[in-house]
Amino acid sequence: MSCSKDGAECGQGWYQQVLPNSPGIRGRIATLAPILHWGVCTVWDWLRIFAPQPEFGSWPTQILADAYGGDNATEVNARTGCVGCPLAAVDGALAVIVETDGWRHLWPLLWLKPIYRWMRLPAQRLRKRGVERLKDGSIAKNPQRMGPLTLEARLQALDWILNIQRTVCEGACAAGYPERGIDLINAEEEALIRQLIADGTFPQKWDGDEPSAAAWLDSVYSDGSVQPILFRDLVGS
Repeated sequence: MSCSKDGAECGQGWYQQVLPNSPGIRGRIATLAPILHWGVCTVWDWLRIFAPQPEFGSWPTQILADAYGGDNATEVNARTGCVGCPLAAVDGALAVIVETDGWRHLWPLLWLKPIYRWMRLPAQRLRKRGVERLKDGSIAKNPQRMGPLTLEARLQALDWILNIQRTVCEGACAAGYPERGIDLINAEEEALIRQLIADGTFPQKWDGDEPSAAAWLDSVYSDGSVQPILFRDLVGS
């Protein structure tokens, strides 16, 4: 009943209610995974047989079973996941889908993985400068941790992802399947993201004036000691 058991998917679990005033868990959200006790074969029967039926919503989910191995999906313990997940080495299902008639217009989604990996690089993120004292006076365990994306990186990633979305939807219309477009970021979400970028909004405990995570800094340890950069003159060059 966890991600490491029988190919279970990330997020699988039970309903976990988190009360806003519960000590030590502020900021978490409640989660629900209603198929916790479904076996792999049950999942694939649902996708291939039941979900496509009108009484269950007429969902076109057969393509998922085909993408993950067809009749062999159960035997190989196939699993679905996020499109372009940067943690997966290969997005095998998407590679199959974009070669399938009626779904070739989804090929721009293959660009998502490189974008997500680009966003994780130090050059696109900020880093804490050094010693960070907590409210109780203690020093943070990771005083030079990497943090949020820079405003420039956020804007660049947003434009790239919107371009992918636009290309897919245009391709769907050109192929005669306008209903098979995608909605990665809708207009309301885009407007909010751009407003937050324009306002210079950063997560709590981050100001936005922290150095680039790619910058060379003196090493600061959790006890407050500092190891200066060796050959500092080379860093400046």
